[in-house]
Amino acid sequence: MRALVDLLLPPRCLACRWCGAEPLCDRCGQALVTDEVRHHLDDGIRAVAAYAYGPPLSTAIKRVKTDALRAGARGLATLLTPHLPDGVPRTWVPATRRRRRRRGLDLPEVLAGRDAVPLLRAVGDRADHGTMAAADRRRVTADAYEVTTRPPAAVVLVDDVRATGATLLAAAQALRRDGARRVLCVTLAASPGPPSAARRRAPGDPGRGSSAASGRSS
Repeated sequence: MRALVDLLLPPRCLACRWCGAEPLCDRCGQALVTDEVRHHLDDGIRAVAAYAYGPPLSTAIKRVKTDALRAGARGLATLLTPHLPDGVPRTWVPATRRRRRRRGLDLPEVLAGRDAVPLLRAVGDRADHGTMAAADRRRVTADAYEVTTRPPAAVVLVDDVRATGATLLAAAQALRRDGARRVLCVTLAASPGPPSAARRRAPGDPGRGSSAASGRSS
C-alpha cells in the first residue's frame, strides 16, 4: 500500500519540491545551518534552536504552516527530535484557536512528539505579530498563556521558530509561575543573534546575554 501511495503521490522536498525526498532532499538538507547556542531568557529559562532560520528550512516551515501539510509537519519533527533532551517531559507553545483553525494544524504540537503533554492554553485571540517590533511583541504576549495542568519541575517547551523570544518567554514564565523550576525552550529554527526578549542584566552579572556556559548550567 505504501508503495502505491508513493507512486501516486511521491514524497517531495518541502523546500525545493524535488520528488523522492521528504522532508528535505540531500541538497537542501546539506544547506541547513546548525545553531545550538543556548540563551538566557530569564531565571530558570533557557532557549536553544536546532537550526538557523533561513532558506531552505524557512521555506519548508512556511509551506507546512500555509498548506497544513500534516505529513510535512511530521517530517520536520524528525529534524528536531535529535535535539530534544531525553528523559525530560515535553510540552509545546499552543496556537490560538483562530490560528489553529486557519492553519489546520498546530506545528509546535507535532514537533513536540507524541509523548508531549499539553500544559498550556493560549488566552484570547491575539493578532498575528509576525511583523511587530520586539517591544510590541513583548506587550501583546504578556499573560498570553495560562497553565492547564501543573507542570513538572523541569520541562522542555517546544516551538517552531524563535524570532525575538517574546512568545517563548511568555509561555515559559506561565510554566514557572505554576511550579516549573527550569524550562528549556527548544525551537526548530531561530533568527540570528540573541533573542531580544531576554532580560537585560547589570554589567558583570554572569547570567547576562547569551552565554552558552550559563545556559548549560541549568
